[in-house]
Amino acid sequence: MSGDNPLEGLNILVAEDESLIAFDLTAMLTRFGCHVVGPAARIEDVIRLARAGQIDGALLDVNLRGRQIFDILPELLALDLKVVLTSGYDDATLFPPAFRGLPRISKPVDEKALREACQTHFAR
Repeated sequence: MSGDNPLEGLNILVAEDESLIAFDLTAMLTRFGCHVVGPAARIEDVIRLARAGQIDGALLDVNLRGRQIFDILPELLALDLKVVLTSGYDDATLFPPAFRGLPRISKPVDEKALREACQTHFAR
């Protein structure tokens, strides 16, 4: 890992069901020096990849193919997975109260905001 890039070599799980957004997130994370796990478009895939371990952080779309990520968030958090929620909704009151304090970034995702979120929440 390079001392000047705290994101170099991190394994980041991307949960996103919109292919263009998943492509953009993957491209940005790759530019940051991260390895992308996924992208996962289904809740079941997110759980499977998270359980497999070796993940330094996860960018989780709140809604994957009509299913809410909140259904599996307790298990992900119990695995000590660092998460940043991604959502087209910038109103935290739309989230269950237990998850309103989790870090989040709005979609469409700005590269600078994504880098800052990853450095703040995922860097070792």
